[in-house]
Amino acid sequence: MLINWFTVFAQILNFLILVALLRWFLYKPILKVMHRRQALIEERWQASERLQAEAQQALDTYQQQQQDLQQQRAEMLAQAHAAAAQERQHQLAQVRQEMSDQRAAWQTDLHQEQEAFLRTLRQQVIHQITAIARQALGDLANADLERQIVEVFCDRLRHLDPAQHETIAQALDQSDQPILIRSSFELSPDLRQQVIDQLQAQFAVSQPIDFANTPSLLCGIDLKLAGQEIVWSLDTYLHTLEQRLSTALTQEETAHHDPRLSAGAGRLH
Repeated sequence: MLINWFTVFAQILNFLILVALLRWFLYKPILKVMHRRQALIEERWQASERLQAEAQQALDTYQQQQQDLQQQRAEMLAQAHAAAAQERQHQLAQVRQEMSDQRAAWQTDLHQEQEAFLRTLRQQVIHQITAIARQALGDLANADLERQIVEVFCDRLRHLDPAQHETIAQALDQSDQPILIRSSFELSPDLRQQVIDQLQAQFAVSQPIDFANTPSLLCGIDLKLAGQEIVWSLDTYLHTLEQRLSTALTQEETAHHDPRLSAGAGRLH
């Protein structure tokens, strides 16, 4: 068999070229990667050992802190037991004092409740009297009474206090809102005209005048404007009656509790 030396040398040359290419493009990158990986592993190993040392140090510190806390806890428990015993004695003394004070306060409260009940009863009697009076006056209202109420209201318009008259006049000059007249009864056309004429005479009003029926006004009529109120109602007299009854009953109660006032009242009678 004949050997083709050219082919042999060509194969050898190709092999050498292949080895050179493998070494340059494959082995060297792999070696570099391996070296970097080994350096990274060593770095992580060192970091792990450092972390382990720090963890051990933290564990030792924690154990020492636990011992300190146990000691502090024991001391605090002892102090708490002592303070609790002292506080218990203080609370017992305070409870005894409070029971004594409450016993005295109960007597005072009982007396005050009795007085409050009597005051409430008197107020209810007063309210019932005035309520009956209001109902009776409301039932007695008629056309003549309504006309008289309007007459009195117009008379109040004619005799307003100068300061109040000036305030209302200024408010009417600065406002174009309608004027509202409220009454407890429906005003007849002639009574409405009487009120309008009186307002025109006193203030020369240019605003429209509205009328409204308000049953809560007991036999009365009113005008509210600019913080001023012109009103006439039988309810005003009933409030005065209620106040006088309350004052009289209060004075009677004071005289009942003060023997000197009772004696004086007896001498006056």
